[in-house]
Amino acid sequence: MRKIFKALPAALIIASTVTANAYNVVNLPESMTLSDAMEVFNASEITRITVSDIFDGRYTTLNQTEINQFFNTAKDLKVYRTVNPTPFRGISVNIYTADGSKSYLLNSGIQIGTYGEENYICYKLSETDTEKLLYLDDRYWDESDKAGGEYVHRVTSKDFLKLPEAQWSRGFVTEAAAKNLIPYEFTKSYGDNITREQFCRLIGNFIAVKNNYNSLEEYMSDAGGAYLRNYFEDCAGTDNSINILYALGVVNGKDETHFDPNGIITREEAATLLSKTADLFWDLETNTGLRYDDRDYISEWAKFYVTWVTEYKVMTGVNEREFDPKGYYTIEQAVATIVRLYNLLG
Repeated sequence: MRKIFKALPAALIIASTVTANAYNVVNLPESMTLSDAMEVFNASEITRITVSDIFDGRYTTLNQTEINQFFNTAKDLKVYRTVNPTPFRGISVNIYTADGSKSYLLNSGIQIGTYGEENYICYKLSETDTEKLLYLDDRYWDESDKAGGEYVHRVTSKDFLKLPEAQWSRGFVTEAAAKNLIPYEFTKSYGDNITREQFCRLIGNFIAVKNNYNSLEEYMSDAGGAYLRNYFEDCAGTDNSINILYALGVVNGKDETHFDPNGIITREEAATLLSKTADLFWDLETNTGLRYDDRDYISEWAKFYVTWVTEYKVMTGVNEREFDPKGYYTIEQAVATIVRLYNLLG
């Protein structure tokens, strides 16, 4: 069972600086080559490579032939963007150039900056490509003569968490990032109405984090839950959270075969999904009634869920007298409710 790891003490790491970026620091791509992520494009730029283990506190140095082998193997491999609570675990390949130094951790990828105060933007190889570098793990442990004192080099000079313009939501966004609840893509468009697919991704990420998993797929795998991929005809290429949340009974389609992933979620739909997500952790009950003036406009299937999110202050009305059930819901509003739900569930 792979769980989310807590950050290691700061004494175990040192920061490094890099003079330029080979990638767009405003809108980070979903993937890039490892050469781009390391900002090293020729083996001749590398002055030294060490291989260390963060827990062992020792390192071994590669010779020039081994440096060339590593670079030629790794340079064109594709790494994928991820947000990690800590990237510091396992064997680290520490690359030194005239411009600075970076470390690639075989289990956690390469850190390029922070994401709020407690998370990191990392780029990581796929499991298949990671296997191409595991010889370095063996290289480290087979080396009997190791030096002491080598640490992981991390980048902390750039924080990739973009805050919303609306002051009221900044605290929620900051807290969501600290709890690993907000995907990086959501930081581009806080004021946009959230789609049904985006809301599923937010809910799916919430379930994973709440259960101490790195992804919803890992959670589902350990739980032994079966689900159908692309159950809905209009969901080819969409986020897999739709399929998993449907299997968990959290979401339904617009009909038996269509989900409408690009459709804008309504407030009563959001209230329903939030409540059904809470139902995975709690037995839901409510002792209040709907007091909104527009309660007759709330769909019958949503009335209990609107009542529940209102009673437990996960959602509020658009004002004291109206819930606006058919109204739309922005990304920053969705993030705020996810934070409230997280804190409510303890």
